[in-house]
Amino acid sequence: MPLRQRKEIQEVLRRFGPKLIPVAIVLFWLIMMALLIRHEFLVPYLNPGTFGGAAYSDVPTETWMGVYLPGDQPVGYVQVATRPEPHGDEPGTRLHLNANIRMQLFGEETRVAMDGSAWTSADRGMSEFNFGMRSGGHALRVTGAVEAGMLKALVHTGGETIPIEWPVKDELILWSGWGMTELNMPALKPGKEYFVESFDPTTLSLGRARLECVGQERIELNGGQVDTKVVSIEVAGVVSKAWVADSGEVVRAETPFGFTLQRAAPEVALRNLSGEASGALLQLAAVPVSGPTPFRGARRMVVRLGRRAGDAAPDSPQPPSDDVQHSDGDGQYTIIVPAEPAGAEAQALDAEAAREHLASGPLVQADHPRIQALAARIAPEGADPWARACAIYNWVYTSIDKVPVLSLPSALDVLDTREGDCNEHTVLFTALARAAGIPARIAIGVVWSEDLKSFYYHAWPEVYVGQWVWMEPTLGQPVADATHIKLLAGDIQRWTELLPYLGQLTVEVIEIE
Repeated sequence: MPLRQRKEIQEVLRRFGPKLIPVAIVLFWLIMMALLIRHEFLVPYLNPGTFGGAAYSDVPTETWMGVYLPGDQPVGYVQVATRPEPHGDEPGTRLHLNANIRMQLFGEETRVAMDGSAWTSADRGMSEFNFGMRSGGHALRVTGAVEAGMLKALVHTGGETIPIEWPVKDELILWSGWGMTELNMPALKPGKEYFVESFDPTTLSLGRARLECVGQERIELNGGQVDTKVVSIEVAGVVSKAWVADSGEVVRAETPFGFTLQRAAPEVALRNLSGEASGALLQLAAVPVSGPTPFRGARRMVVRLGRRAGDAAPDSPQPPSDDVQHSDGDGQYTIIVPAEPAGAEAQALDAEAAREHLASGPLVQADHPRIQALAARIAPEGADPWARACAIYNWVYTSIDKVPVLSLPSALDVLDTREGDCNEHTVLFTALARAAGIPARIAIGVVWSEDLKSFYYHAWPEVYVGQWVWMEPTLGQPVADATHIKLLAGDIQRWTELLPYLGQLTVEVIEIE
């Protein structure tokens, strides 16, 4: 890529890149929510008050839904089809998903495509699944099955296959922390709530979903009136809603971020791929700010974090305190940029923390030979840990093209494509640091945008070199400035904890210097 073009793209990412995290999260939430739309999986034909098996239908079905941004801007479609599919003598249902989103991001067309299938036993619940996502040259697929009390899955990324597994209970549903992906639900009665164990293929983690029928409502749909039951589904502290017709079909579903799915004829849903809607994304990603105006390069900032008026408190951990960010109580935090560490590591982490922050993972593949070889080349042993961390920072900052990408990042995938935004830079940096023996973790929070005059969601890596130091290989800061506010730390499995903040967080700047 020519130097001038790279600088232009870097400037675009510097201005707009931080908001890609919530855009990607909301899109994943929205698309995966579509797997709720068939009544065979939402309201199975079970005896009242029981739950131990999945719904079963002997009639093939196909449903289309349009996808809309706030203001009814069409941006894509979701298609879900089901068919009966016995496995031997065991009855069950096969579900297929096809979803496409197309919009303009920073003047260029961006597409996100997701596809998947799952087989659900009529007696045992979700038994196998195949989930894939593509955006540009980035692709990731997760396949898995439940066998003898274990969920065994394979992550396919960067030309490699990585096994993962967890123990699970007998009743397991498939959902996404980004949305509602319930493949088999208990029969819901008004005022009753249910908790079910579930697997999220987008964060490769286990969790629980809470379901409740919260009332009845007559809504307008395609020029007519439809009587519906309203179903609330809470995942990771975030509540979405679905409107279920008397026939059992979901005719409308909403996220708390303003995205909507609505039943539509195929030709109407397909027309939604106009690729023109994008303005509302800024509103989804921006964090309202008051007080003195922050500035890039600040060394110290004091803020008070709050919620938009009338909103309930988030069901998520409070932002952490560490060597850079300190809690002053009552939602107030002080961020102070440390001096660059000098010399060898002063104090080692305890053994348990060291293992956690040196570990390889499904998407942070620190123990892969390609990651290990690159880390050994760019950060050879002999230098002190901070010097080696800076060598990794320099390589990632100069070697990865600054390109807006809506993907689920994998270190191996980024190593192949050599492009991405803050997610991709951070995942690859973290894998390389851990491979070099430097404890590292991923921080998720918000950062100040000079051009847009607001805080936007962002990811950056931290390294432990006698103390935790925040680094910034996306924006070009060896030590991240004080306009970064950390909301949580951890690998991608913890990303769902960010969801309660989206569209709700406010920042009051008290001091900036």
